[in-house]
Amino acid sequence: MKGPLLFLGRGSAFADEQNSAFFTEDNELVLIDCPATSYQKIKKMDWAKFDNIFILVTHTHGDHSGSVGTMLQYVWFASGMKKKVTVVAPSEEVRKDLELLLMLIEGCEKEWLELTTADRLGRKWLISSVPTVHVKPLEGRCFGYHLNVGGKNVIYTGDSSTIEPFMPYISEGTYLYTEAAFYKSDVHMYLRDKLPDFVRLTEEGVHVYLMHLDNEEEIKKMIAGTPLQLAELWNGKAEVR
Repeated sequence: MKGPLLFLGRGSAFADEQNSAFFTEDNELVLIDCPATSYQKIKKMDWAKFDNIFILVTHTHGDHSGSVGTMLQYVWFASGMKKKVTVVAPSEEVRKDLELLLMLIEGCEKEWLELTTADRLGRKWLISSVPTVHVKPLEGRCFGYHLNVGGKNVIYTGDSSTIEPFMPYISEGTYLYTEAAFYKSDVHMYLRDKLPDFVRLTEEGVHVYLMHLDNEEEIKKMIAGTPLQLAELWNGKAEVR
């Protein structure tokens, strides 16, 4: 079964194609994170036709936010329409971090963007950001998202060491996009440990898609014969479900 999100990449920080997803709704393009590898693909997309472009940021690690500034410049200058991008931070603290990154470090102009927070956005497809646990230096600044995409309940964990913060929002029919790591660490969900839990969720009617993969070939072997799926990659053509 195809899910409501398409991915520009589903790899972890050191992969050739880093993790980033998108969907379209009401002629709006919504990106979830914007690493450099995703920006290169976005350039090939017919993005200029959309009324609005949004970038939801999960956290400020470079493989998730490193090309937001480049994307702002590209859309503003390359569109020929002086089109703004709305950058959505998951919290006020992360909004301030992004303001520093984009305005003072990247040198973006205020007219290129709107910078807001998830709780102020006011779009039906964004229910809320969900705080989670990832790395200690970004404690309190790492999030996933609870979305409504085409009427489907969607959970996107972002980088997380635990599934627990998202469980209250998961029910039968939910589309869960969760990170999965082949290599064990304290900052990512170790698939060997989480595999029984993910399979059990599918038995309860949840559609589970794996993303942010650190060793895709080994993870494919691990989920062979299970209902788990890898996040679906964009084929460079169709953009709308």
